[in-house]
Amino acid sequence: MEEEGMEEEEGGCEAMMDDQNHNNWGAGDYGRHLLGPAAAPLGDRLLHGPAAGPAAGTELPAVPEANGVLRGCEPGKGGAGAIAAAININASTSKFLMNVITIEDYKSTYWPKLDSAIDQLLTQSPGDYIPISYEQIYSCVYKCVCQQHSEQMYSDLIKKITNHLERVSKELQASPPDLYIERFNVALGQYMGALQSIVPLFIYMNKFYIETKLNRDLKDDLIKLFTEHVAEKHIYNLMPLLLEAQSTPFQITPSTMANIVKGLYTLRP
Repeated sequence: MEEEGMEEEEGGCEAMMDDQNHNNWGAGDYGRHLLGPAAAPLGDRLLHGPAAGPAAGTELPAVPEANGVLRGCEPGKGGAGAIAAAININASTSKFLMNVITIEDYKSTYWPKLDSAIDQLLTQSPGDYIPISYEQIYSCVYKCVCQQHSEQMYSDLIKKITNHLERVSKELQASPPDLYIERFNVALGQYMGALQSIVPLFIYMNKFYIETKLNRDLKDDLIKLFTEHVAEKHIYNLMPLLLEAQSTPFQITPSTMANIVKGLYTLRP
């Protein structure tokens, strides 16, 4: 049942996102349909006389009434289908309007769920089980994007992760030299692991807001945050310790050295 609900929401959301592309759909063809074929030149009409009326049995095109029902459609000749279609459209619109998410709803209901999930993902250790519903979080993000809350959600996400990284940086500053390299490696690995879950959860925000309006990518933005708030602040303390550890056998494990070098290459502080 949840999958059917998701599919129904996605259909409504994509229709809303594409609404601007369909506002003027068929306007020209519809006008020509109502007006009928273009009139013959005046000279031809004077020579041949007035044009004949519609042939017997020919139906005039249906004209929509204000309520959306087609006037001129007889039951049994497509009228019932047109009426049913109009009713279905009105029902879908009413259902969508009933599910509107206000900014207050976003702040009180939707963002707190996302905030809690992000907290758990940022602080998990490799191999930890995170008791969150990825489907629920994905659905929250999707609904907020559909309801035009992408800008607020992106701002909240950046602020949330920035605050987390500032705490990480302060903890590293307080680390003794003999633990500094290992703790930096843990912080880097933990953050990169969290991004593997966070970025896919916000895929719709990335697709319909960050890529289209900001011309950027969410993963690149989040990696840049670690570079600015952690790596750049500690690179001058970290590099001398790495060089010293490299010249001293068994001071740090080869895997730790490899992870840090690979991470710094990705971050490019």
